[in-house]
Amino acid sequence: MNRLVKCVALGSILAGLAFSAVASRQLTLDEAIDIVLNRTGRGGIIKGNLEVAEQRYFAERIGFYLPEISINATVPTYGTDERWGYLPGTDEKRPLRETFLNYKADVTVTQNLITGGDLTARADLLSSEGEHPNRTGVQVDESSRLGRFSFSLTQPVLQPSQPKYDLRNRSDDLELARLSRVEEAATLKKEVVEAFFGVLQSEIGTERGRDELEKAQLQSDITSARLADGVVSEEQRLESVAALLDAELQLFEYEDNATNQRRTLATLLDAKSLEEIEPVPPKTVQPLDPQTQQRYLENWESCIPLMKAKYEFDKQKRTADFTSSSHGLTGSLTANYNMSRGEVEDAGISDDLKTDSWEVRMDLSYPLWDGGASGAAVKAARLSAEQARLEYEKNEKSVQAEITALINRLSVSYRKLDVLKQKISIAQTKLDIAHERMDDGQISKLTYLDSRISFLEARNKYLDELKTYYSTRVDLQSKYLD
Repeated sequence: MNRLVKCVALGSILAGLAFSAVASRQLTLDEAIDIVLNRTGRGGIIKGNLEVAEQRYFAERIGFYLPEISINATVPTYGTDERWGYLPGTDEKRPLRETFLNYKADVTVTQNLITGGDLTARADLLSSEGEHPNRTGVQVDESSRLGRFSFSLTQPVLQPSQPKYDLRNRSDDLELARLSRVEEAATLKKEVVEAFFGVLQSEIGTERGRDELEKAQLQSDITSARLADGVVSEEQRLESVAALLDAELQLFEYEDNATNQRRTLATLLDAKSLEEIEPVPPKTVQPLDPQTQQRYLENWESCIPLMKAKYEFDKQKRTADFTSSSHGLTGSLTANYNMSRGEVEDAGISDDLKTDSWEVRMDLSYPLWDGGASGAAVKAARLSAEQARLEYEKNEKSVQAEITALINRLSVSYRKLDVLKQKISIAQTKLDIAHERMDDGQISKLTYLDSRISFLEARNKYLDELKTYYSTRVDLQSKYLD
Protein backbone atom coordinates (compact mmCIF):
# COMPACT_ATOMS: atom_id res chain seq x y z
CA MET A 1 0.00 0.00 0.00
CA ASN A 2 2.73 2.45 1.00
CA ARG A 3 4.69 1.54 -2.12
CA LEU A 4 1.70 2.32 -4.33
CA VAL A 5 1.24 5.69 -2.64
CA LYS A 6 4.92 6.51 -3.15
CA CYS A 7 4.64 5.67 -6.85
CA VAL A 8 1.55 7.88 -7.21
CA ALA A 9 3.25 10.78 -5.42
CA LEU A 10 6.39 10.39 -7.51
CA GLY A 11 4.31 10.26 -10.69
CA SER A 12 2.47 13.45 -9.72
CA ILE A 13 5.73 15.27 -9.06
CA LEU A 14 7.27 14.11 -12.34
CA ALA A 15 4.12 15.06 -14.26
CA GLY A 16 4.22 18.52 -12.73
CA LEU A 17 7.90 18.92 -13.63
CA ALA A 18 7.25 17.71 -17.17
CA PHE A 19 4.31 20.08 -17.57
CA SER A 20 6.44 22.99 -16.42
CA ALA A 21 9.17 22.02 -18.86
CA VAL A 22 6.75 21.85 -21.81
CA ALA A 23 5.35 25.35 -21.21
CA SER A 24 6.65 27.42 -24.10
CA ARG A 25 5.91 31.00 -23.17
CA GLN A 26 5.64 33.20 -20.10
CA LEU A 27 2.62 35.48 -20.04
CA THR A 28 2.02 38.61 -17.98
CA LEU A 29 -1.43 39.81 -16.94
CA ASP A 30 -1.29 42.86 -19.21
CA GLU A 31 -0.34 40.64 -22.16
CA ALA A 32 -3.22 38.27 -21.41
CA ILE A 33 -5.71 41.14 -21.29
CA ASP A 34 -4.37 42.58 -24.53
CA ILE A 35 -4.65 39.22 -26.29
CA VAL A 36 -8.21 38.62 -25.13
CA LEU A 37 -9.42 42.09 -26.08
CA ASN A 38 -7.65 42.45 -29.43
CA ARG A 39 -6.91 38.97 -30.77
CA THR A 40 -9.79 36.70 -29.77
CA GLY A 41 -13.30 36.08 -31.00
CA ARG A 42 -15.00 37.56 -27.94
CA GLY A 43 -12.92 40.71 -28.16
CA GLY A 44 -13.81 40.96 -31.84
CA ILE A 45 -17.52 40.68 -31.04
CA ILE A 46 -17.25 43.56 -28.57
CA LYS A 47 -15.60 45.71 -31.24
CA GLY A 48 -18.07 44.51 -33.86
CA ASN A 49 -21.09 45.63 -31.82
CA LEU A 50 -19.72 49.18 -31.77
CA GLU A 51 -18.94 49.07 -35.49
CA VAL A 52 -22.52 48.00 -36.24
CA ALA A 53 -23.89 50.90 -34.18
CA GLU A 54 -21.56 53.32 -36.01
CA GLN A 55 -22.65 52.03 -39.42
CA ARG A 56 -26.32 52.30 -38.51
CA TYR A 57 -25.91 55.86 -37.29
CA PHE A 58 -23.93 57.02 -40.32
CA ALA A 59 -26.39 55.30 -42.67
CA GLU A 60 -29.28 57.10 -40.93
CA ARG A 61 -27.40 60.39 -41.05
CA ILE A 62 -26.54 60.02 -44.74
CA GLY A 63 -30.16 59.17 -45.49
CA PHE A 64 -31.21 62.28 -43.59
CA TYR A 65 -29.07 64.66 -45.65
CA LEU A 66 -28.63 62.90 -48.98
CA PRO A 67 -31.32 61.49 -51.26
CA GLU A 68 -31.90 57.88 -52.14
CA ILE A 69 -31.51 57.23 -55.86
CA SER A 70 -32.78 54.14 -57.64
CA ILE A 71 -32.88 53.05 -61.27
CA ASN A 72 -35.63 50.60 -62.25
CA ALA A 73 -36.41 48.96 -65.57
CA THR A 74 -38.29 46.03 -67.06
CA VAL A 75 -37.40 43.78 -69.92
CA PRO A 76 -39.72 44.12 -72.94
CA THR A 77 -43.07 42.56 -72.12
CA TYR A 78 -45.23 40.88 -74.77
CA GLY A 79 -48.89 40.16 -74.15
CA THR A 80 -52.31 39.58 -75.66
CA ASP A 81 -55.66 40.84 -74.40
CA GLU A 82 -58.90 39.27 -75.66
CA ARG A 83 -62.32 40.48 -74.52
CA TRP A 84 -65.92 41.01 -75.60
CA GLY A 85 -66.59 44.73 -76.09
CA TYR A 86 -67.55 47.66 -78.32
CA LEU A 87 -65.52 48.77 -81.28
CA PRO A 88 -64.10 52.29 -80.86
CA GLY A 89 -66.70 54.90 -81.87
CA THR A 90 -69.50 52.36 -82.47
CA ASP A 91 -72.29 50.63 -80.63
CA GLU A 92 -71.32 47.28 -82.12
CA LYS A 93 -70.19 44.69 -79.63
CA ARG A 94 -67.88 41.91 -80.78
CA PRO A 95 -64.77 39.90 -79.78
CA LEU A 96 -61.75 42.17 -79.58
CA ARG A 97 -58.09 41.21 -79.62
CA GLU A 98 -55.19 43.47 -78.78
CA THR A 99 -51.50 42.63 -78.75
CA PHE A 100 -48.73 44.75 -77.23
CA LEU A 101 -45.00 44.93 -76.59
CA ASN A 102 -44.17 47.30 -73.71
CA TYR A 103 -40.99 48.58 -72.12
CA LYS A 104 -40.56 51.06 -69.26
CA ALA A 105 -37.79 52.45 -67.07
CA ASP A 106 -37.52 55.14 -64.42
CA VAL A 107 -35.08 56.99 -62.22
CA THR A 108 -36.42 57.84 -58.76
CA VAL A 109 -34.91 60.28 -56.27
CA THR A 110 -36.31 60.36 -52.72
CA GLN A 111 -35.22 62.90 -50.09
CA ASN A 112 -36.19 62.93 -46.41
CA LEU A 113 -36.95 66.41 -45.14
CA ILE A 114 -36.00 67.76 -41.72
CA THR A 115 -39.69 68.57 -41.23
CA GLY A 116 -40.55 64.87 -41.46
CA GLY A 117 -41.84 64.90 -45.02
CA ASP A 118 -40.71 63.11 -48.17
CA LEU A 119 -39.81 64.68 -51.48
CA THR A 120 -39.87 62.35 -54.49
CA ALA A 121 -38.91 63.13 -58.08
CA ARG A 122 -39.34 60.50 -60.76
CA ALA A 123 -38.47 60.42 -64.44
CA ASP A 124 -40.15 57.69 -66.53
CA LEU A 125 -39.60 56.44 -70.04
CA LEU A 126 -42.36 54.30 -71.60
CA SER A 127 -42.30 52.60 -74.99
CA SER A 128 -45.14 50.58 -76.46
CA GLU A 129 -45.74 48.72 -79.71
CA GLY A 130 -49.19 47.19 -80.23
CA GLU A 131 -52.01 46.17 -82.53
CA HIS A 132 -55.72 46.79 -81.91
CA PRO A 133 -58.98 47.00 -83.96
CA ASN A 134 -60.18 50.38 -85.23
CA ARG A 135 -63.84 51.44 -85.56
CA THR A 136 -64.27 49.30 -88.67
CA GLY A 137 -62.85 46.27 -87.00
CA VAL A 138 -59.61 46.27 -88.95
CA GLN A 139 -56.44 45.60 -86.94
CA VAL A 140 -54.14 48.64 -86.97
CA ASP A 141 -50.68 49.26 -85.52
CA GLU A 142 -50.00 51.72 -82.68
CA SER A 143 -46.61 52.96 -81.52
CA SER A 144 -46.00 55.30 -78.60
CA ARG A 145 -42.98 56.91 -76.94
CA LEU A 146 -43.64 58.76 -73.74
CA GLY A 147 -41.40 60.61 -71.29
CA ARG A 148 -42.86 61.62 -67.96
CA PHE A 149 -41.64 63.62 -64.98
CA SER A 150 -43.45 63.56 -61.65
CA PHE A 151 -42.85 65.47 -58.45
CA SER A 152 -44.45 64.56 -55.11
CA LEU A 153 -44.26 66.16 -51.68
CA THR A 154 -45.78 64.56 -48.59
CA GLN A 155 -45.61 66.48 -45.33
CA PRO A 156 -47.13 65.22 -42.05
CA VAL A 157 -48.99 67.89 -40.12
CA LEU A 158 -49.63 68.08 -36.36
CA GLN A 159 -47.08 65.34 -35.60
CA PRO A 160 -43.31 65.23 -35.00
CA SER A 161 -40.69 64.48 -37.63
CA GLN A 162 -40.07 60.76 -38.04
CA PRO A 163 -36.63 61.18 -39.72
CA LYS A 164 -35.43 63.51 -36.97
CA TYR A 165 -36.74 61.10 -34.34
CA ASP A 166 -34.95 58.15 -35.97
CA LEU A 167 -31.68 60.08 -36.36
CA ARG A 168 -31.63 61.13 -32.70
CA ASN A 169 -32.34 57.57 -31.60
CA ARG A 170 -29.50 56.26 -33.76
CA SER A 171 -27.20 58.89 -32.26
CA ASP A 172 -28.13 57.79 -28.73
CA ASP A 173 -27.71 54.14 -29.72
CA LEU A 174 -24.19 54.91 -30.92
CA GLU A 175 -23.26 56.61 -27.65
CA LEU A 176 -24.77 53.74 -25.67
CA ALA A 177 -22.75 51.28 -27.76
CA ARG A 178 -19.56 53.19 -26.96
CA LEU A 179 -20.33 53.11 -23.25
CA SER A 180 -21.41 49.47 -23.34
CA ARG A 181 -18.18 48.52 -25.06
CA VAL A 182 -16.19 49.77 -22.07
CA GLU A 183 -18.39 47.79 -19.68
CA GLU A 184 -18.26 44.64 -21.81
CA ALA A 185 -14.49 44.93 -22.10
CA ALA A 186 -14.28 45.36 -18.31
CA THR A 187 -16.33 42.19 -17.80
CA LEU A 188 -13.95 40.32 -20.09
CA LYS A 189 -10.94 41.80 -18.30
CA LYS A 190 -12.27 40.58 -14.94
CA GLU A 191 -12.70 37.10 -16.37
CA VAL A 192 -9.06 37.20 -17.48
CA VAL A 193 -7.94 38.41 -14.04
CA GLU A 194 -9.95 35.64 -12.37
CA ALA A 195 -8.57 32.96 -14.69
CA PHE A 196 -5.00 34.31 -14.63
CA PHE A 197 -4.70 34.31 -10.84
CA GLY A 198 -6.77 31.12 -10.71
CA VAL A 199 -3.95 29.37 -12.60
CA LEU A 200 -1.28 30.82 -10.30
CA GLN A 201 -3.19 29.88 -7.14
CA SER A 202 -4.01 26.41 -8.42
CA GLU A 203 -0.29 25.81 -9.06
CA ILE A 204 0.46 26.80 -5.48
CA GLY A 205 -2.36 24.50 -4.38
CA THR A 206 -0.77 21.63 -6.29
CA GLU A 207 2.60 22.33 -4.65
CA ARG A 208 0.94 22.37 -1.26
CA GLY A 209 -0.87 19.12 -2.03
CA ARG A 210 2.40 17.42 -2.90
CA ASP A 211 4.01 18.66 0.32
CA GLU A 212 1.00 17.51 2.34
CA LEU A 213 1.16 14.10 0.64
CA GLU A 214 4.88 13.81 1.39
CA LYS A 215 4.23 14.86 4.99
CA ALA A 216 1.44 12.29 5.34
CA GLN A 217 3.73 9.62 3.84
CA LEU A 218 6.49 10.42 6.34
CA GLN A 219 4.00 10.40 9.18
CA SER A 220 2.66 7.03 8.02
CA ASP A 221 6.19 5.59 7.82
CA ILE A 222 6.97 6.87 11.32
CA THR A 223 3.76 5.42 12.71
CA SER A 224 4.47 2.06 11.07
CA ALA A 225 7.96 2.03 12.63
CA ARG A 226 6.55 2.90 16.04
CA LEU A 227 4.00 0.12 15.67
CA ALA A 228 6.82 -2.35 15.13
CA ASP A 229 8.45 -1.05 18.33
CA GLY A 230 5.15 -1.32 20.18
CA VAL A 231 4.96 2.42 20.82
CA VAL A 232 1.66 3.02 19.00
CA SER A 233 -1.43 0.91 18.45
CA GLU A 234 -2.74 -0.60 15.21
CA GLU A 235 -5.61 1.88 15.34
CA GLN A 236 -3.17 4.80 15.28
CA ARG A 237 -1.34 3.27 12.30
CA LEU A 238 -4.63 2.92 10.43
CA GLU A 239 -5.43 6.55 11.18
CA SER A 240 -2.10 7.62 9.65
CA VAL A 241 -2.80 5.49 6.55
CA ALA A 242 -6.25 7.06 6.24
CA ALA A 243 -4.66 10.53 6.50
CA LEU A 244 -2.24 9.51 3.75
CA LEU A 245 -5.11 8.47 1.50
CA ASP A 246 -6.94 11.73 2.24
CA ALA A 247 -3.80 13.66 1.25
CA GLU A 248 -3.59 11.66 -1.96
CA LEU A 249 -7.24 12.42 -2.81
CA GLN A 250 -6.68 16.09 -2.00
CA LEU A 251 -3.73 16.18 -4.40
CA PHE A 252 -5.94 14.77 -7.14
CA GLU A 253 -8.40 17.61 -6.53
CA TYR A 254 -5.61 20.18 -6.60
CA GLU A 255 -4.29 18.83 -9.89
CA ASP A 256 -7.77 18.66 -11.43
CA ASN A 257 -8.44 22.25 -10.36
CA ALA A 258 -5.11 23.35 -11.87
CA THR A 259 -6.02 21.72 -15.18
CA ASN A 260 -9.47 23.34 -15.19
CA GLN A 261 -8.06 26.77 -14.36
CA ARG A 262 -5.47 26.49 -17.12
CA ARG A 263 -8.15 25.34 -19.55
CA THR A 264 -10.33 28.34 -18.63
CA LEU A 265 -7.48 30.76 -19.29
CA ALA A 266 -6.55 28.98 -22.53
CA THR A 267 -10.17 29.24 -23.70
CA LEU A 268 -10.23 32.97 -23.02
CA LEU A 269 -6.97 33.39 -24.92
CA ASP A 270 -8.12 31.17 -27.81
CA ALA A 271 -4.96 29.14 -27.20
CA LYS A 272 -4.66 25.88 -29.10
CA SER A 273 -3.27 23.93 -26.14
CA LEU A 274 -2.87 24.29 -22.40
CA GLU A 275 0.91 24.17 -22.67
CA GLU A 276 1.12 27.44 -24.63
CA ILE A 277 0.75 29.64 -21.56
CA GLU A 278 2.68 30.10 -18.36
CA PRO A 279 1.28 33.02 -16.27
CA VAL A 280 3.78 35.18 -14.44
CA PRO A 281 2.52 37.14 -11.41
CA PRO A 282 2.99 40.94 -11.50
CA LYS A 283 6.22 41.97 -9.81
CA THR A 284 5.12 45.42 -8.67
CA VAL A 285 1.81 47.09 -7.94
CA GLN A 286 1.40 50.85 -8.23
CA PRO A 287 -0.97 52.70 -5.89
CA LEU A 288 -3.59 55.07 -7.21
CA ASP A 289 -1.98 58.52 -7.11
CA PRO A 290 -3.89 61.37 -5.40
CA GLN A 291 -4.34 63.32 -8.65
CA THR A 292 -6.08 60.37 -10.31
CA GLN A 293 -8.25 59.81 -7.24
CA GLN A 294 -9.30 63.45 -7.29
CA ARG A 295 -10.04 63.31 -11.00
CA TYR A 296 -12.26 60.26 -10.53
CA LEU A 297 -14.15 61.93 -7.70
CA GLU A 298 -14.59 65.25 -9.50
CA ASN A 299 -15.82 63.66 -12.75
CA TRP A 300 -18.44 61.40 -11.21
CA GLU A 301 -21.17 63.09 -13.27
CA SER A 302 -19.53 61.85 -16.49
CA CYS A 303 -19.15 58.25 -15.36
CA ILE A 304 -20.46 55.52 -17.65
CA PRO A 305 -23.39 54.17 -15.54
CA LEU A 306 -24.81 57.66 -15.12
CA MET A 307 -24.32 58.55 -18.79
CA LYS A 308 -25.98 55.33 -19.90
CA ALA A 309 -28.95 55.99 -17.64
CA LYS A 310 -29.19 59.53 -19.03
CA TYR A 311 -29.18 58.34 -22.66
CA GLU A 312 -31.79 55.69 -21.87
CA PHE A 313 -33.98 58.30 -20.18
CA ASP A 314 -33.66 60.67 -23.14
CA LYS A 315 -34.61 57.89 -25.55
CA GLN A 316 -37.62 56.79 -23.53
CA LYS A 317 -38.82 60.35 -23.03
CA ARG A 318 -38.44 61.06 -26.75
CA THR A 319 -40.38 57.89 -27.53
CA ALA A 320 -43.15 58.87 -25.12
CA ASP A 321 -43.44 62.36 -26.64
CA PHE A 322 -43.39 60.96 -30.18
CA THR A 323 -46.04 58.33 -29.37
CA SER A 324 -48.27 60.89 -27.68
CA SER A 325 -47.97 63.36 -30.57
CA SER A 326 -48.72 60.65 -33.12
CA HIS A 327 -52.19 60.06 -31.68
CA GLY A 328 -55.17 62.36 -31.80
CA LEU A 329 -55.68 64.83 -34.62
CA THR A 330 -53.12 64.27 -37.39
CA GLY A 331 -52.87 65.38 -40.95
CA SER A 332 -50.90 65.09 -44.13
CA LEU A 333 -50.24 67.69 -46.82
CA THR A 334 -49.71 66.23 -50.30
CA ALA A 335 -48.61 68.08 -53.43
CA ASN A 336 -48.20 66.37 -56.83
CA TYR A 337 -47.13 67.58 -60.24
CA ASN A 338 -46.92 65.47 -63.40
CA MET A 339 -45.65 66.41 -66.83
CA SER A 340 -45.73 64.11 -69.86
CA ARG A 341 -44.19 64.58 -73.28
CA GLY A 342 -44.26 62.04 -76.07
CA GLU A 343 -45.43 60.87 -79.48
CA VAL A 344 -48.15 58.41 -80.52
CA GLU A 345 -48.50 56.97 -84.01
CA ASP A 346 -51.79 55.16 -84.65
CA ALA A 347 -52.76 53.77 -88.06
CA GLY A 348 -50.12 55.91 -89.71
CA ILE A 349 -51.25 59.13 -88.02
CA SER A 350 -48.71 60.74 -85.66
CA ASP A 351 -49.68 62.96 -82.71
CA ASP A 352 -47.61 64.79 -80.10
CA LEU A 353 -48.63 64.40 -76.47
CA LYS A 354 -48.22 67.22 -73.96
CA THR A 355 -49.94 66.92 -70.60
CA ASP A 356 -49.52 68.79 -67.31
CA SER A 357 -51.37 68.12 -64.09
CA TRP A 358 -51.03 69.07 -60.45
CA GLU A 359 -52.78 68.55 -57.14
CA VAL A 360 -52.58 69.92 -53.61
CA ARG A 361 -54.44 68.01 -50.93
CA MET A 362 -54.77 68.14 -47.15
CA ASP A 363 -55.91 65.00 -45.35
CA LEU A 364 -56.95 65.11 -41.68
CA SER A 365 -57.59 62.18 -39.38
CA TYR A 366 -58.96 61.92 -35.85
CA PRO A 367 -59.52 58.53 -34.19
CA LEU A 368 -62.88 58.24 -32.45
CA TRP A 369 -62.67 54.72 -31.07
CA ASP A 370 -59.95 52.10 -31.17
CA GLY A 371 -60.77 50.10 -28.06
CA GLY A 372 -58.27 52.06 -25.93
CA ALA A 373 -55.24 50.88 -27.93
CA SER A 374 -53.93 54.43 -28.48
CA GLY A 375 -54.28 55.36 -24.84
CA ALA A 376 -52.56 52.15 -23.75
CA ALA A 377 -49.65 52.80 -26.13
CA VAL A 378 -49.19 56.34 -24.82
CA LYS A 379 -49.44 55.21 -21.20
CA ALA A 380 -46.92 52.41 -21.75
CA ALA A 381 -44.48 54.87 -23.32
CA ARG A 382 -44.92 57.31 -20.43
CA LEU A 383 -44.36 54.53 -17.87
CA SER A 384 -41.17 53.45 -19.66
CA ALA A 385 -39.95 57.05 -19.58
CA GLU A 386 -40.77 57.33 -15.87
CA GLN A 387 -38.95 54.09 -15.12
CA ALA A 388 -35.89 55.35 -17.03
CA ARG A 389 -36.05 58.63 -15.09
CA LEU A 390 -36.14 56.78 -11.75
CA GLU A 391 -33.20 54.63 -12.84
CA TYR A 392 -31.25 57.75 -13.76
CA GLU A 393 -31.98 59.38 -10.41
CA LYS A 394 -31.03 56.17 -8.62
CA ASN A 395 -27.66 56.11 -10.39
CA GLU A 396 -27.19 59.80 -9.72
CA LYS A 397 -27.57 59.20 -5.99
CA SER A 398 -25.41 56.07 -5.75
CA VAL A 399 -22.65 56.46 -8.31
CA GLN A 400 -20.53 58.94 -6.33
CA ALA A 401 -20.61 56.71 -3.27
CA GLU A 402 -19.77 53.69 -5.42
CA ILE A 403 -16.73 55.40 -6.93
CA THR A 404 -15.56 56.50 -3.48
CA ALA A 405 -15.95 52.93 -2.21
CA LEU A 406 -13.91 51.54 -5.12
CA ILE A 407 -11.12 54.05 -4.50
CA ASN A 408 -11.06 53.17 -0.79
CA ARG A 409 -11.11 49.45 -1.56
CA LEU A 410 -8.22 49.86 -3.95
CA SER A 411 -6.24 51.80 -1.35
CA VAL A 412 -6.92 49.20 1.37
CA SER A 413 -6.03 46.37 -1.00
CA TYR A 414 -2.71 48.05 -1.82
CA ARG A 415 -1.86 48.39 1.89
CA LYS A 416 -2.83 44.76 2.49
CA LEU A 417 -0.56 43.68 -0.34
CA ASP A 418 2.34 45.46 1.35
CA VAL A 419 1.63 43.61 4.60
CA LEU A 420 1.21 40.26 2.86
CA LYS A 421 4.47 40.79 0.99
CA GLN A 422 6.22 41.25 4.35
CA LYS A 423 4.60 38.07 5.62
CA ILE A 424 5.90 36.20 2.56
CA SER A 425 9.38 37.54 3.32
CA ILE A 426 9.11 36.32 6.91
CA ALA A 427 7.80 32.94 5.77
CA GLN A 428 10.65 32.67 3.25
CA THR A 429 13.21 33.44 5.96
CA LYS A 430 11.67 30.84 8.29
CA LEU A 431 11.70 28.32 5.45
CA ASP A 432 15.39 28.99 4.73
CA ILE A 433 16.23 28.57 8.42
CA ALA A 434 14.21 25.37 8.60
CA HIS A 435 16.04 24.02 5.54
CA GLU A 436 19.43 24.73 7.11
CA ARG A 437 18.39 23.17 10.43
CA MET A 438 17.03 20.10 8.63
CA ASP A 439 20.33 19.72 6.77
CA ASP A 440 22.14 19.94 10.13
CA GLY A 441 19.83 17.31 11.62
CA GLN A 442 18.34 19.73 14.16
CA ILE A 443 14.74 19.27 12.96
CA SER A 444 12.87 16.62 11.07
CA LYS A 445 11.61 16.87 7.52
CA LEU A 446 8.08 17.00 8.94
CA THR A 447 8.89 20.28 10.64
CA TYR A 448 10.49 21.54 7.44
CA LEU A 449 7.39 20.65 5.43
CA ASP A 450 5.26 22.58 7.95
CA SER A 451 7.38 25.66 7.25
CA ARG A 452 7.08 25.11 3.50
CA ILE A 453 3.29 24.76 3.69
CA SER A 454 3.11 28.00 5.70
CA PHE A 455 5.20 29.70 3.03
CA LEU A 456 2.84 28.47 0.30
CA GLU A 457 -0.16 29.68 2.29
CA ALA A 458 1.38 33.17 2.54
CA ARG A 459 1.97 33.24 -1.22
CA ASN A 460 -1.59 32.09 -1.89
CA LYS A 461 -3.05 34.83 0.33
CA TYR A 462 -0.91 37.40 -1.49
CA LEU A 463 -2.14 36.21 -4.91
CA ASP A 464 -5.72 36.23 -3.67
CA GLU A 465 -5.41 39.86 -2.56
CA LEU A 466 -3.59 40.69 -5.80
CA LYS A 467 -6.58 39.31 -7.71
CA THR A 468 -8.88 41.51 -5.62
CA TYR A 469 -6.69 44.54 -6.33
CA TYR A 470 -6.74 44.09 -10.10
CA SER A 471 -10.45 43.30 -10.20
CA THR A 472 -11.17 46.46 -8.22
CA ARG A 473 -8.95 48.48 -10.51
CA VAL A 474 -10.83 47.18 -13.55
CA ASP A 475 -14.15 48.08 -11.88
CA LEU A 476 -12.95 51.61 -11.20
CA GLN A 477 -11.48 52.17 -14.68
CA SER A 478 -14.66 50.84 -16.32
CA LYS A 479 -16.64 53.72 -14.83
CA TYR A 480 -15.07 56.19 -17.25
CA LEU A 481 -14.30 56.48 -20.93
CA ASP A 482 -10.61 56.59 -21.83
